[in-house]
Formats: sequence, structure tokens, C-alpha cells
Amino acid sequence: MNAHWGGGLFASIFNASLMSLVFVLVYKLKKQMGDKHAYLAFSIIWLAFEYLHLNWEMTWPWMSLGNVFAEMTTWIQWYEYTGVLGGSLWVLLINSLIYYSLSRIMGRRTVIKSIVFVLAFLFIPLWKSNQLVSDFDVNSGEQVNVVIVQPNYEPHFEKFKVPQQLQLQRVEGLLDSVWQTNPDLIVLPETFITDWIWESRIESSPVIERMKLWLNENPETQILTGASTGRVLNEVDNLKSTARRSQGGTWYEVFNTALLISADKPTQIFHKSKLVPGAEMTPFSSILKPFFENFPIELGGTIGNFGVNDSIFNLRTHQGDIASMICYESVFGAYVSEFVNKGADWICIITNDGWWKETYGHQQHNAYARLRAIENRRFVVRSANTGISSVINPQGRVEQFLLYGESGIIEASIIKSSKLSFYSRYGDYIGRLASFLAIIYLLQLVLTYLKNDKIDLKSLKNENL
Repeated sequence: MNAHWGGGLFASIFNASLMSLVFVLVYKLKKQMGDKHAYLAFSIIWLAFEYLHLNWEMTWPWMSLGNVFAEMTTWIQWYEYTGVLGGSLWVLLINSLIYYSLSRIMGRRTVIKSIVFVLAFLFIPLWKSNQLVSDFDVNSGEQVNVVIVQPNYEPHFEKFKVPQQLQLQRVEGLLDSVWQTNPDLIVLPETFITDWIWESRIESSPVIERMKLWLNENPETQILTGASTGRVLNEVDNLKSTARRSQGGTWYEVFNTALLISADKPTQIFHKSKLVPGAEMTPFSSILKPFFENFPIELGGTIGNFGVNDSIFNLRTHQGDIASMICYESVFGAYVSEFVNKGADWICIITNDGWWKETYGHQQHNAYARLRAIENRRFVVRSANTGISSVINPQGRVEQFLLYGESGIIEASIIKSSKLSFYSRYGDYIGRLASFLAIIYLLQLVLTYLKNDKIDLKSLKNENL
């Protein structure tokens, strides 16, 4: 609601409606197929709903049940095999078994087997998690020295109004003490560069030129920063839905971008591709575009559809490949794992969480980064404009952090890794399986309704005769 009252209200009502729909479908299945199928279908359809919410245009996976353990990482080290949907399945199974046990108690039937199952499903994952913590060594591997910058600009009224020159001066002051240590990577937050940059002329941009001056005496250091960039579209025959037209008639695209700046190499460019519905992209644009044109949501000083990458790729530093996640992208476990599967040695998240002000939003977003660390067994380096900036180890433990509303830097040595976890290889396989089974259940429900309709029509005909 602090980011945009209309967007917050819509998200709350829409998500609640989708969750309610799951219970309606399970109720219908119970009436048609009985209690046993209802118990099974409840977990399957809910997981299918969460998987859908990760992969369609109205995506908003913030409330996935498995996210609830983000602050209890010692419980869920097995996420390296299952991801967040494994946590959701854990919650669903435990609740279903307890409900089943209570129903048997009320019916004065034996509950020994069901209680045994409850205890087994509860404690076996906890035991496995403790075993994984004991066996995992977070300090084996090659070190990378990083510096995380938290400039601390209020995003609603300050961040996009303070001149870029003054923002650069603040960061220069924060970095004065770090150059003598020759860091490998300096990480700045999402949209730190607020001055508009055309990608075709990126090397001549005054901001990029100034940052390269910082690196002249430290050529082995690189800078990862967020920016707003644009690209002119020369081929206008098959324009994308994200294309915009200037007053002069030029077609172009706008991007929320991560830039990797080097002293003596071309600047590498990565475009945010998991976009916030309503604020950065118009879901089902053929239907909803008129609505969002009349009631636009503004974030980051920009309104409308952003462009995205055509493919998944990592940015290449002197020390290895990095997955450069921009804000909302870090909530999508399988998406982040695709970058790790392509060779990312660690994960960088650049974000601007001040839109929610001092609510729990920025704390949750930082906690979800801990899940990405466990799923992929990678260090996560996180730079936020107003907080929380942090360093998270592969076990999901926050090693260093800067609180919301603080200005400062974090100097840290992280360990890069090339090993792939099971989840990094196979992603949300639980969601794919649940979706397949949910479709079977829904088809069965439809066929049952059609069969009953035919029986009713036949009975009515006989009565008339």
C-alpha cells in the first residue's frame, strides 16, 4: 500500500481470491470423489496454484507457504533438493495429517497410525536439515573480496530528485577507505544511476565515465550498479508489445538494468526480466492495458512496460560469473537457479526496498534471499538503496548486514562455488508434477459433472414418458 494504494489493494484481493478458489475446487472434488481424494487433492491443487503464480503474467509468489521458513533456515537446509515448494508441501502435509487425526479422534476411531505419520513428516525433515548443516563447509573455495554500498535515499521523494552528481559524491565518500584493499567487486543498488542512459552510447555517458575514473588506479576492481537504460529499435516491422514511441517518432524500449563496469572493457548489460505486474509490465495487455493507462502505477520514476532479456546469461567478472538479480527477480527460486545452472559462482541482488517504508516488506525480501542461498548453495551479496544490505552464506546465515535507513558499506570476503545442487539442476519439479496431477483431477471433476448431467437428462426424459 505504501508503494501504491491501488496496487496493494488489488494484490490483496486478487491473491485471496485465487487461494479461495483452491478450497472451492477441493470442496467440489470431495463431494464428487470422497474424502480420501480431497485430502490428496488439497496439497496437489495448492502446489499447482503456487507453481502457476510463479510462472504466469499475474505472478505474485510472495505468499508461497514455503517462504514462511525464511527466518528458520536451520530447519530447511533440504531446500537444496526441493526449493520453496518443498516447504509448501511440508506445511500442507502436516496440516492435512493433523486435520485427519482430529477428525478420527472426534469420530472415536484409532489415531495411532496418523499420529506416527505426523511425527515422522515433522521430524525427519528437521533431522535431515541438521545433518546437512553439520556436513556442509561454507569456507572451502576461492575467495572474492566484495564491497556493498548502501547510499540510503528515500525512494518516494528523494531518490529520483537528488541530482546524480550529489549521489555520486556520497558514494565516493563511502568508498574512500576501500580502494587501498583492492576489492574485486563493488556492488551498488538498483537504479543507483538515475540519469538516463542510451545503451548505444553507454561508454560516453558522464556517469559511466566518472565510475571508470574511479577504477583507473584499481583496474582489477569492477562495479555492479543499477540503472535505467533505453535502446532504440531500428526494425519497426515486428515491434514488441514493450516498444514505445517518442514524440519525434522514434521507437525504443526502456529497461531496468544492471551494469557491470570495468576499467578497460566494455560495460556489460543485463535487463531485469521478472517484472512487477502493473508497475513494470501490463499482464494480459490486450485486456488490461486500458485499465493501467487510466490508473498507472509509478515505481522508480518510470511508468509502463519495460523490456526484458531475450535469454538467460550471467555477467562475467574477473573472478567468475555472477547471477545479477534485480529486486523482484530474487523471489523466484527456479529463475535464479537457471543462472546458477549456467555457471554463476555467486549471486548478487541489487534492490530498492524503500517503497514499503518501515513495514516488514524489506525484512521479508532480505529473508527470501536466504532461501536462494540454500537452494543453490551459493553466497548471496545484496545491495539495497535504503536497506537491508547483507552478505548471506550458502547455509542461509546472514554474516553481515546494514539496517534499513542506514548509510554505509560492507566489506566482505565470500567464497565462490561451481558445484550444482539438485534444485539448481532441476528447479521446481514439485510444481511441474503437481500441475500435471491437478489437471488430471480437474478433468475428472469435469467428466463427473458431464456424466451426472447426462443421467439427470435421461431421468427427466423417462419421467415425461
